[in-house]
Amino acid sequence: MTKHRLELFSDGVFAIVLTLLVIDLRVPSAHGLGGLVEILPALAVHAASFFIIGVFWHMHHGALARVVEITSRTLLFNLVALFWITLIPFGARLAAERPLEPLGASLVSLSCGAYLFSIMATRLSAHSTIDDNPRMRAWRNRRVVLASTLATSGLACAGLAWLSPWIGYATSLAIVVIMLLLPAPPDVEKQFELQAAEA
Repeated sequence: MTKHRLELFSDGVFAIVLTLLVIDLRVPSAHGLGGLVEILPALAVHAASFFIIGVFWHMHHGALARVVEITSRTLLFNLVALFWITLIPFGARLAAERPLEPLGASLVSLSCGAYLFSIMATRLSAHSTIDDNPRMRAWRNRRVVLASTLATSGLACAGLAWLSPWIGYATSLAIVVIMLLLPAPPDVEKQFELQAAEA
């Protein structure tokens, strides 16, 4: 399978998952501001889940940006990563319907942590141009350590969400905000190329 087909399949899964999020929004029974207040928890969960999935889609493309060779292991790990993405709408629905119960928050946090481990395995199982550049390889190794730490915290906080669901919500959002603030591999590679040209 080519990288292009893998990306198309992944994009399709992300598109379906984002669509499933909006299907769970219900028309409020009240009109006006009363209706808005009624669906406010569901809208907040929808916005947060959409943001989480959108950032993971961005990460997915960044992880595969410079990949030149896909292996059968890459396909398997990618499928596992997408599995965790598909669980987020279910966790989001539970969180919207019962925001103070731990199951939804725990499931979203678990999905975030497990997705990070799975996408790292996907990327590391494929050959990339990053692997040929010593500076990029060192950068990638530092990023793997950070992502592993975030993934482990997501898994740990999935358990801690049973003490307070707010731990699961906060961890899930913190993971994606941190990952969003990190530069994408193509941007870092361009920066290294510019520095080499100036030297």
